[in-house]
Amino acid sequence: MTPHRHLPPILLLSGLAIALLLAVSAWPQDGNAPGVLHISTRVVNVNVVVTAADGSPVRDLTLDDFTLLDGSESQKIAFFDAIDNGVPPPAPPPAPDTYTNRPEERGAAPSVTVLLFDTLNARWGSQGYALRGVRALLRQIQPQDHLGIYVLGEQLKVVHDATHDVSDLVDAIHRYDEKHSHARAQPATDEEESTGNPDLDAFLAGKDNRNRPELSGAGLTPGYQQDTLEFDLSMTAAALEAIARELSSFQGRKSLIWISSSLGPLGYFLTDDLGRSSGRWPGYASTVLQTMASSGDILDLERMIRLMNAAGIAVYTVDARGLETQNLQFGNPRPSTTLRSAGQATQELVSQTPQPNDAMLDLSSRTGGRSLFNRNDLETGIRRALDDSRFSYSLAYYPTHNKWKGEWRKIQVKVNRPGVTVLSRGGYFALPDASPVPPKDRIEFFRQIAASPLESTQVPLSVHMGVSSAPNGAHLAARVHLDVMPMLTRQKNGRWAGNFELMFMQLSDKEKLLDATQKDVNADLTPKRFEALAKRGWDLPVDLKFMPGATMLCVILHDKSTEAVGSVRIPLTRYSAALVAR
Repeated sequence: MTPHRHLPPILLLSGLAIALLLAVSAWPQDGNAPGVLHISTRVVNVNVVVTAADGSPVRDLTLDDFTLLDGSESQKIAFFDAIDNGVPPPAPPPAPDTYTNRPEERGAAPSVTVLLFDTLNARWGSQGYALRGVRALLRQIQPQDHLGIYVLGEQLKVVHDATHDVSDLVDAIHRYDEKHSHARAQPATDEEESTGNPDLDAFLAGKDNRNRPELSGAGLTPGYQQDTLEFDLSMTAAALEAIARELSSFQGRKSLIWISSSLGPLGYFLTDDLGRSSGRWPGYASTVLQTMASSGDILDLERMIRLMNAAGIAVYTVDARGLETQNLQFGNPRPSTTLRSAGQATQELVSQTPQPNDAMLDLSSRTGGRSLFNRNDLETGIRRALDDSRFSYSLAYYPTHNKWKGEWRKIQVKVNRPGVTVLSRGGYFALPDASPVPPKDRIEFFRQIAASPLESTQVPLSVHMGVSSAPNGAHLAARVHLDVMPMLTRQKNGRWAGNFELMFMQLSDKEKLLDATQKDVNADLTPKRFEALAKRGWDLPVDLKFMPGATMLCVILHDKSTEAVGSVRIPLTRYSAALVAR
């Protein structure tokens, strides 16, 4: 992990195409070659929160207490589990020089909550108001809370990792309050003001907040050009895709608290009613969005929806505007106003009263979260999202409708217990998964994965690092360890087959790509070979020439048949001295 982790809009691609062409190699395609995940069975996972009248979780429900409907059809619940998101069991210390993307091996809790603070789609004034609510929440943080804080702007920025405990958040807010206390006798020193995490310090101080003039008016103007709309849409979708990939392997409730005053242009595409959606983007912007929708160039968005679907993330949308009011002028009537005209004037004023954002309401309802709006206590609403993750039930079923054409399928979960509240996702898009959406550009796909500050956990892997010498200079010795059980498909002839690739990308501290080395694998394993590897895992060694100036190695495991990826980011700082010495 590095202290500064961002997803920049552009990763410098100098020499990438040449690097890919010159550095491609493959393991032998025989019984010793590895295989890849290929799952065709459709299963829908539903995380359910059940609370009593006082808001406390109901913990004693059994499988027989639940009824699940897909559309109007009752479904058999194939998997059931109750998940207590208390203090996670201690994770064994990792082996020296070993890096992994497995949450359970990094001490992560069964459930996780990510707070996404939006400065890309939210207005300037609402950002400051919402930040006060976040600070108030951090003053209430408890040891059993598991909270990541990410900032969405022109890049995705991690200020606190979702897999870490909250001790540094507690320390950070204490330092912030001490710095701004009027009772302080003398100014704080730089060391006293710092938490050791400059990104967290900057966030609490409001330095990440940004003003976008094109969002300052009522609706959007021709100044909000198509390239701006396209960037906002692609950046928002890329951030959500990265979050979905990171949270995909968590087993419990996965909650995303999205603090914004709108969902930006993404909200236009997250509704089944484009006519109603157009009303949110009047005039010029609506025309541009309809052009973007009809162009067919929205594969990235479809992939994001698939990933959110598969991850089962409950989205809590928090309206950063807080409580907004309108002066209805009842205390200052005009003497000449007739009763009828007064009624008309009042109706016009009421129509101008701030309304909740429809897209934010829809997204929360569909994913099993809550939408929080028109309230002065944003921290209370955010606190509720954290509390919802304390105890949950995980259900899974195989849908019987056999209609996978992309339509929206409504889910209803009922509990045989009076006086309780049930919170679950409202449905899912029944997307055909026989042909996963490929990236529009393969190089860009790997660029985004490598540049993302979040590791993808879709495919588990770990990497053991070392250094070595060779006649042509210092080398990195990497050994990738894979689990074959979730990665292979059994063929009709009894053999186990798969197709995937490993990508090793060395980056500079400015996120410039210095080298890309690819390993292709087409596996065909005998049952005996598969059984042996299933017991001990699979170790794949690779020797990489160290590129001077490289500060990060990103290892990506890519399933070509499903487009699933796993990634591990390895800081090279600790190896630099040894590499240079060699």
